[in-house]
Amino acid sequence: MPEGPKISRRVFLRGLALQGLSMVSVPCLSFARPRAEEQPFMYGINAYYLLVEAYRHVRRSPGRNRLAAVREYLEDRLRLPEIIDRTSINAVRYWAFNDYPSSSSIFLPGSTDAHLWQDRDHLDMEAFDVLGHVTMVLDSFGLQLVPVLSNYWPSYGGILMYLVWAGKLSLQEYMESLCSNSYNELYQRYCLEFFTSPSVQDVFRRHTGRVASMLSSFSSVRIIELMNEVRGKNPCSLANRPVAGNSMTSDIVADWLNRQADWLRRFFKSSGKMPAFSSGEEGWLEGPVKCTQAKNLKAGGQYYEGIDLLKNTRGKQGIDIASVHMYPHPAVETTGRTICGREFEDRRGWGYLAAESSQSGSKRYFETLADEWIATRACTLNGIPWYIGEMGWCWPGQEKASTGPERQAAVQERKHIYSHWTGLARHHNARGAFIWMLNGIEHSDPFYGLTRQELIAIM
Repeated sequence: MPEGPKISRRVFLRGLALQGLSMVSVPCLSFARPRAEEQPFMYGINAYYLLVEAYRHVRRSPGRNRLAAVREYLEDRLRLPEIIDRTSINAVRYWAFNDYPSSSSIFLPGSTDAHLWQDRDHLDMEAFDVLGHVTMVLDSFGLQLVPVLSNYWPSYGGILMYLVWAGKLSLQEYMESLCSNSYNELYQRYCLEFFTSPSVQDVFRRHTGRVASMLSSFSSVRIIELMNEVRGKNPCSLANRPVAGNSMTSDIVADWLNRQADWLRRFFKSSGKMPAFSSGEEGWLEGPVKCTQAKNLKAGGQYYEGIDLLKNTRGKQGIDIASVHMYPHPAVETTGRTICGREFEDRRGWGYLAAESSQSGSKRYFETLADEWIATRACTLNGIPWYIGEMGWCWPGQEKASTGPERQAAVQERKHIYSHWTGLARHHNARGAFIWMLNGIEHSDPFYGLTRQELIAIM
């Protein structure tokens, strides 16, 4: 008999995802939200650096067609089509911003590559063009896209750069905080002003509006994230007291998020390609979880972060899909370098969420803590659409193993854990889960980074 048409692993798994999703029962809500349950589950990868690395590749190919150079980077250097074909990956989350200052003599060479804005008012058209090409090529690969419009943290700009653009913070203070990795004091002083200043909002809308207008052409843009890991930490939130009157910081942040999401939605109304809008947050709750028991996860809320997952998703017109991140392991430390080349101790992990410090050496304890993190977020949201935007696992000591049996054991451990988390998230009606992260050619991540071969082995 003649051989029938061959079906790739990607097509086969996508069919399974669609079939499985149709069997999930999603509680009805009292107000209209995007019908995300009709779309396939997002098996995603984080690759925040795509704009910067594609831009660098374009710059290394002078005189060449930009789109061709971007495609070469994504196709031949990063080899995304191979990853898509050999794994269940069908989505990618990436930065659609770079808000670093256009130039600075104190930054390392190349640190500010692909900055989207030359200054507050002038777009860098070459970088913006590359961002459009990156989105176009990812779309052509059949991926579901989750672009992020800004960052809370100083990496690639952050809210401090918006405060500089609005004249609320000096450029010198901002750059020094980048170089010395000593930005916490600036955040506590200026964080609230970011969420309350009309002039800051004007700059934010001017910048994100340009990107949203470009993204509106792509139906593959599944979710728009306003900000990576937004929060409102300030002296009032740390003391768990109102800012003014009866308003908590979390109320101010929730109002800001929903107002910006509602404003950005206008760019997509005429195209008929309406994505869901997300805060891009980690999933902190101001108060204790009331709807389910947790033994390993601390019972109290995280009021000190100045943000509340449930408050952010209560509106009818703004945020319509909840974002959750998870790094539920003990603290892992390694030496990092700032944008100026200065060394600092890079610390990762959510060990402080463990209810019993005596259990800090037990992997099983933290695996259960992770299960409870997923269950308590889903329980609190009570049917509101949600997804895991970032998930990473790195046990102390694993960050030092780059090759050999120890590295292979770490990859196998992650294969089990990521599969379990993804399955549990689906069980709780999540719309997707995104691993952190796929390494770029010039990027290494001793904590959670995965090579192409390791990602294929895991997914």
